[in-house]
Amino acid sequence: MTNKTEGKKKKLTFPDAYVLMIGLIVFAAIMTYIVPSGTYSRIEDLNTGNMLVQAGSFKYGEQHPVSIMDVFRAIPSGLGKNSVTIFFVLIIGGAFGIVNFTGSLDVLIGRVISKSQGSKKGEIIITSLVLTFGLAGGVVGMYEECIAFLPILMTLCIALGYDALVAAGILLLGLASGYGSATINPFTVGLAQGISGLPLFSGMWFRWIFWICTMILLSGYIIFYCKKIKKDPSKSLVSDIDYSHWQLDESSIKEKLSSGNIRVLVTFFGGILVLMIIIVKFSLGMSDLSAYFFALGILCGVVYGMSPNKIASAFVKGMQEMVYPAILIGFASSIVVILEQGVILDSIVHGLSLVLNYVPRIFSGGVMMIMQSIINLFIPSGTGQAMVTMPLMAPLADVIGVPRQVAVLAYQMGDGFANGIVPTLGVLMAGISIAHIPYTRWFKFASKIILMELVLGFIFLMISVQINLGPF
Repeated sequence: MTNKTEGKKKKLTFPDAYVLMIGLIVFAAIMTYIVPSGTYSRIEDLNTGNMLVQAGSFKYGEQHPVSIMDVFRAIPSGLGKNSVTIFFVLIIGGAFGIVNFTGSLDVLIGRVISKSQGSKKGEIIITSLVLTFGLAGGVVGMYEECIAFLPILMTLCIALGYDALVAAGILLLGLASGYGSATINPFTVGLAQGISGLPLFSGMWFRWIFWICTMILLSGYIIFYCKKIKKDPSKSLVSDIDYSHWQLDESSIKEKLSSGNIRVLVTFFGGILVLMIIIVKFSLGMSDLSAYFFALGILCGVVYGMSPNKIASAFVKGMQEMVYPAILIGFASSIVVILEQGVILDSIVHGLSLVLNYVPRIFSGGVMMIMQSIINLFIPSGTGQAMVTMPLMAPLADVIGVPRQVAVLAYQMGDGFANGIVPTLGVLMAGISIAHIPYTRWFKFASKIILMELVLGFIFLMISVQINLGPF
């Protein structure tokens, strides 16, 4: 009797992130047997060198179902395709391992906490951080490189009395919302407008209004959750998970910054500031960022007075903590590898585009956004999605009688907001893994605000259709 009762009370455990990824890889493989293979012709854009889809060129072809061995081969292929990003995450971990060894960030956060207790300063800090990452995504086009800030946010938010979901929400939802409401993001808005033949960054006034509304919505959602768990910690969606290793020691809150701490913090944050300037002025690759953080981590150790052996030991320890999320990026990419091998990516895009022929004009922009959100599951790269979909959506917008600017807006909203929830986006899965958040808990937390943002986007797209947002 007791055993039966215990069995009933036992909760179903959600599979590990790697089990989820393997399940999605198998599902993608099954799709290659069901979805007809097909391709669009592609032409090279002489200005950028990008291969763009040619509208009206879709043709069904011979079926390309993947074999069992293809499924297994997709994993090392996905790891290989994303090796630069994987090493970037590992090196970020190593650099933070050195900085964390000095204890400088803990002491700094301790000082912030001591000044924030008994007031609403915590909520002001959270809102400011949301806006910061919203600008990073919406204006600069930063994404993967911001994963470096998650360890700091984890320590800060937990010290403020919040939880890991708040920290991950500030970063991952801030960036996704920034991308979805982007104003001058060169990698999404700039590229999509260029493909569509629109003047660069046209319609900016409309986008800024949408960005402000989106940030108000996201900030309000996170602050509401913060107040709820501050009042009753048991209402945290991750209250049963041990985050003691992210907690500050009482001594850190009372401790004053030493000269060594100050040298490390000046070096670290000065280095981050220089990096922001370089990113805005120059086009840096992931390898460049890895090299930069590697050098910055070593420099922080040197100015603190660490020996070479201690620097090496702290670097390796930091990397060890990032192995799980780093390799997960490759597994997530393996899903796209399977879809490409089965030659069904173009078929999925083509099938979705046909739906627009049966949609009333006023709702066409919103339906485009929903389609782009679905496509984002299969093509989680913003630039990749633009190159596949915009050569189709721009002329399709002409056919159904809506401005091309609406098609670009629908693309950026569908791509950006979905980035906060699609499991095929390696950086998202890496982020929630670093924060030790099971995907089901993240989905429960993030899906509500993403749905709200999509509804807001739908309304703005209806307005853009009504006012014929242009220039065309």
